[in-house]
Amino acid sequence: MVTVPRHILEISPYRPGKPVEELERELGIASAVKLASNENPLGPSPKAVAAAREALAGVHRYPDGGGRRLRRALARRHGLAVEQVVLGNGSNELLEILVRALYRPGANAVTADPTFVVYSMALQAVGGECRRVRLRGGAYDLEAMAGRVDAETVLVFIANPNNPTGTVIHTAVPRPGTLPGPPCGS
Repeated sequence: MVTVPRHILEISPYRPGKPVEELERELGIASAVKLASNENPLGPSPKAVAAAREALAGVHRYPDGGGRRLRRALARRHGLAVEQVVLGNGSNELLEILVRALYRPGANAVTADPTFVVYSMALQAVGGECRRVRLRGGAYDLEAMAGRVDAETVLVFIANPNNPTGTVIHTAVPRPGTLPGPPCGS
C-alpha cells in the first residue's frame, strides 16, 4: 500500500477568485472590471491573437518541448548563454522547478507573510521549511528576512511588487553571495 506523505496531504488547494460573470450575477451589476487573479480587462494583444491563429495550423504536431528557438532568442536579447534561459508554463512551474532543483532535506527558504502563495506551496510539496517574515507597514521587511537566512537557506523569495499587497521595494536588494549562508548549489 502506498502512503501519501503528510506534507502533501496538508497542502491547501489554491482557491481562485470568482469568475467575473458569477460576481456580476451575485451583485446584479454589468461590465465589471476584474483586477484580481492576474487577469487583463483589455483582453489579449491583437498580435498574440494573430500568432495563435497562425499556430493553429500546426497543433497536430508536438511542439519543441525544449523551446530551443525561444531560448536562443531570449538569450541573444538579454546577453545570456542559452543554458542560462529556463522556460516554463508560467511562474508557478518555474518556481516549482527551482524548488525541486535546489531543495535538499533540512533546507529552508525565506519569504514574507503574506506573499505569493506558490512560494510556500512549492516548498510544502517537497517537505521543505518555509520561514515566513511578517510584513512591516504592509511591505517586505528585508532586514528581518536577512536575519532568518542561515547556512541551510537555499532560496529567498521576494515578489516585487508583492502579491497580494502590491507594495514595491524601491531600494537595492543585496547581491547574491552577500547574505549569510553558502551560495546556491554548495
